[in-house]
Formats: sequence, structure tokens, C-alpha cells
Amino acid sequence: MFTYTTRKDGRLMKKVTINGKPKYLYSNDPKDLEKQYIEVKHMSYNGINIDDNRITLKQWAEKWYDVNISQKEYNTRRNIRVLLDNHIYPELGHIKLKNLKVIHIKELQKNMIEQGLTSTCNRTITTIKRILNDAVENDIIQKNVAFNIKSVKYTKIEKKPLTVYEDELLLKVASTHKYGLFFLILRYCGLRTEEIIPLTINDVDLENKRILVNKAIYFEKNKPSIKSTKNKKQRKVPILDIIYTQLEKHKEECIKNKQNLLFTTQINNKMLTSASIRWMLKSFLIAINKQYEEEQKEKDNKFVLTDKNQIYFTNHELRHSYCTMLYYAGIKIKKAQELMGHSSADMVYNIYTHLDEERENVDETLNNYCNKVVKMVVKNNC
Repeated sequence: MFTYTTRKDGRLMKKVTINGKPKYLYSNDPKDLEKQYIEVKHMSYNGINIDDNRITLKQWAEKWYDVNISQKEYNTRRNIRVLLDNHIYPELGHIKLKNLKVIHIKELQKNMIEQGLTSTCNRTITTIKRILNDAVENDIIQKNVAFNIKSVKYTKIEKKPLTVYEDELLLKVASTHKYGLFFLILRYCGLRTEEIIPLTINDVDLENKRILVNKAIYFEKNKPSIKSTKNKKQRKVPILDIIYTQLEKHKEECIKNKQNLLFTTQINNKMLTSASIRWMLKSFLIAINKQYEEEQKEKDNKFVLTDKNQIYFTNHELRHSYCTMLYYAGIKIKKAQELMGHSSADMVYNIYTHLDEERENVDETLNNYCNKVVKMVVKNNC
């Protein structure tokens, strides 16, 4: 039976001891006082510091992070840490968890959208929902005030595959550029950057024309560390004829130089760092645009290469080009998913659907259909 003391002023009081220190709870309603008592004891059992100001969003979020996120992969930890430290804590961290309202979260959402951080805002709201859900499940609060706050729709920057001409330039430059093969594998094998970095000569099966993708890396302060692939599975991707000869020669050089890794840093022949990857892409794009400028000047002496008309692509866009190539080659979605190393077919399906829409000339198709119908009606009436 729940017991309490009635003060001279009529208020109800309950004494509770937390970590050897007395704490006093007050209310005018016995049920509310009992509820406070249960919540305080529960928070104490869960290792949460209880004081007169009660727990704040930041205090609970740190507990949530320690239990749910701290053992995740580095990139996951880093991404959540950025959302907490840069966006959630400055705006909401000081607010008592029980005093947090829908309006607080909507104001944060509004501010981030006004700063042009829509994508980051959606991830922030999702993280807040996860934190508050955990608080509800642990009976710290009764409801998740962020539950009905929806993500904001926005137009994503469309990833564009290389054009036929850009592919031609890629092949020309890659045949002589010292980093060329690296980008050819991204483009014609569809590997992620983190998957190509740890490739060894043993992963390249020239006899069966296959590359074994069985590991990846993550960067922590520029330094690479080995991890499993994104979907935790290994896969084999075909070595296309278009890059076979160049890859064969490169593997022979690696064996000759007793180099186990397929690609290494120039200085110490160690695994590539994030800084070296950025430098390689920059160097390769400079060579691409030099070739592009020369070819355009042959057609038009007045051509001037500028920031607006120069060719630019990312490593991920080369992978996107590979997926696009699979579509036009008629590779089915399930097989494309396997070659791309996705855990589900959703990503490939979205790309394939988008390409279907581009490929289909709706106006022409509908007009042709209607014209056929009209001709049949006319013929039947005659």
C-alpha cells in the first residue's frame, strides 16, 4: 500500500531515498504522487541521476546513445553524434524531458529548414523520435511528443550517370593515368569506394573474370580500418573485357613488387586514406578536363573551359553509372541487387523505375494508341 504524509498546508508529501540522499515529492493528488514515486524509483534503477530539476533531454539522450549507439560502426556513431551535438542539444538539450512539447521540436524543424538543412533536419527528427520512444518504453515519459511530426519532402539532387561522351573520355584518360584503373573498377564493376580500397591481388580472379568483394573499410580520423561489407555478405562481380587487360597488367605489377593490396598510397604503399582518395579523384578529373578541353578546341578554337562547363563526377556517381548500365543491358532487378551489394532491391528498383519513365515517351505512345483506335473506328464505319 502506498503511504505518504499530509503537510499542514494540505499538500501531500512522499520521502524517497536515492543513492543515500533523501528526496521529497509533492502533489495535491495521491495518484499523481504515487506516479511520481514510481517514475523516480524507475529512473534510479536505470542509472539515471535524479535531482530537483529532473532529467533533461540531453541527459536521457546520452544514456540512450551509450546503450543503443556506442557499439555501432564508427560511421553510425559519428553521424548520430553530429546530430546530437550540432542540432539537438543546442536547441533542446536543456529542456526537461517531461516539459518537452511538440512546439519545441517543430521550432527546431522550422529553423533547420530555413537554413537549407532539410535532409539533415529529417534525420534529426528521426533521431529525436528514437530517443523519445526509448524514454516511453522505459516509462520515463508517457508519450512521444515527436511521434506525429512528419519529415519534410524535398527534391533530392539527382545522381546522373556518365554520358556516352564522358564514358569515352574516362576510358581514354584511364588508359594512361596512374589512378585510371581505380576509377575504371568503380565505373565498370560498381564497387563502393570503401570496398575497392581493401582489395587484394587474391580478390582478383583473372581466370574466371571475377572480383571477390568480401570486406570494406571505414575511416576514423583519415585512417582506414577493415569492416564487413555493407550488407554483411560477400559477392562476386564480373571483370568486363573493357578493363580486363589493364587489370591483368596491374596485378602482374603488384605481384612483381610484392604488393598484396591492389591500390596503395604512393609514399609508403599502405592502405589508401580518405585524403588520398580525394586527391586521386581531383587528379583524375583534372586529366579528364584537360582531354575534354583539347578535344573541344579542335572543334571550336574559341572554346574556354570554365567551372560551369567542366566535367565533374563523384565516386558514387560512377557506381550509379554502373547500375544504369545494368538497366540498359537488360539485367533483371534481383541480379542487379546482387551485383550492387544491396541488402534489398529497393534502391535498384527506384533507379530502374526512374529510367523506365525516362525511356518511355508517354505522349508518343498515347498518340500512337489513339491513332490506331481512330483508324479502326473509321475502317469499321466504312
